[in-house]
Amino acid sequence: MVTVGVCSFLGSLLLFQALGRRSPTTPDLPARQTYQMTNHGYLFYVTREQCWLFYGLLYGGWGLGASAALLNWRWKVIHNLTPQGWQLPK
Repeated sequence: MVTVGVCSFLGSLLLFQALGRRSPTTPDLPARQTYQMTNHGYLFYVTREQCWLFYGLLYGGWGLGASAALLNWRWKVIHNLTPQGWQLPK
């Protein structure tokens, strides 16, 4: 889950950069690019689907990473990390 979460988070950052390079800086009504996003003051406009995709990847990545950490901390089934290092379960 951590791997998928980190990949999702990094994918959202790459998507954000790609959208920032390709999207118009003023709303484009015929293309339905009316959802405003900002990159430290640089405004650009994307479609609703692009906005949902970005935030879904961003928050989904954080959520999967936090869920994996919680599951590992609370309900770890195989205790393979010992004070002497990593060992196979007995």
